[in-house]
Amino acid sequence: MATANKLLFGRIIKVTIDNGHYKGTFDYKDLEIHFEVPFDDDSKPNESKVTIFNLSTSTINKIRKGSSMTIQAGYKDDYGVLAIGKVTKVLTSRDGVNKLTVIHMKEGDDYSHIKVTADVADSPEKYYVNKRYKLKKPIKTTTQKKVKLKSGKIVTRTSTKTINYKTVREAKYRKQSMKITFKKNTSAQVIIKKLTRILDIKLAQLSLPRNKIYKSGYTVTGSIEKKLEEVVKDCGAALYYRRGRMVIRSITSGDDERFTLQESTGLIDSPAPFEDENLKGYTVKCLLQHRITTASIIEVKSKTAKGKYRAKRGKHYFDGNDFMTETDVI
Repeated sequence: MATANKLLFGRIIKVTIDNGHYKGTFDYKDLEIHFEVPFDDDSKPNESKVTIFNLSTSTINKIRKGSSMTIQAGYKDDYGVLAIGKVTKVLTSRDGVNKLTVIHMKEGDDYSHIKVTADVADSPEKYYVNKRYKLKKPIKTTTQKKVKLKSGKIVTRTSTKTINYKTVREAKYRKQSMKITFKKNTSAQVIIKKLTRILDIKLAQLSLPRNKIYKSGYTVTGSIEKKLEEVVKDCGAALYYRRGRMVIRSITSGDDERFTLQESTGLIDSPAPFEDENLKGYTVKCLLQHRITTASIIEVKSKTAKGKYRAKRGKHYFDGNDFMTETDVI
């Protein structure tokens, strides 16, 4: 117990902002910092919220929309990354004598607005036509031919041919369609790799329960991310963010954190059972634990829940008093 208490001693909160010109880390040892960091296994990026107290105006001005942001938390001898993303909104207000700067951060990147454009769409279809041109200068050709008359006499006859027009085969292109076409019998993995490359997504993991073959081919129009999600679903996989990085794999797969959650490592109360979406599991509440996030495999030892479970959704938070992680495990 003494060792466990030591590991859970000395709260650490670090928030790093990088706007390309300025990079700064805000530390709980110097500033009052509150946060709420949700996580789940659906494809929609989660939005975290960080509140920092009494920043100077010049510092606040450096925290801009679009800046990269990393949230770390834990304890003096054991802390880690909770989420990575981009700043979406910065609001500053007064609460009595305190100035509160609330920073909203979207995990990962939002690709929903990216559609098929001319840069990535199929090349315009090429075809040929015969076109007749009038020559600027007619071409005249003269030929001579010997002809034998009935009388037996042989004479030379001259004829002239004038060419005023010329026909040539010319390449034409049909109007470019805003679509990406994959040929017959293309595999889902080939499609996923191309679409993630176009979106500039660096996948943390790609593991498909089945690699579907599209016998009739596959066409991508409109939102590229929406089509990516469709292909992933066809393979029995899920697309979600894990600490700011996109993962594509089975919804039942996870990352073994090699961590046991019990009273001595921060478990609070006995996990309560829940049932929804045809899923059964437990709602777990513990002292903040950075190892727990989407798809974390952890071992739980309690009166109600015993065994290995997968984290489906939850949140990390600090409100000035409670330094907690709550998660539903299945």
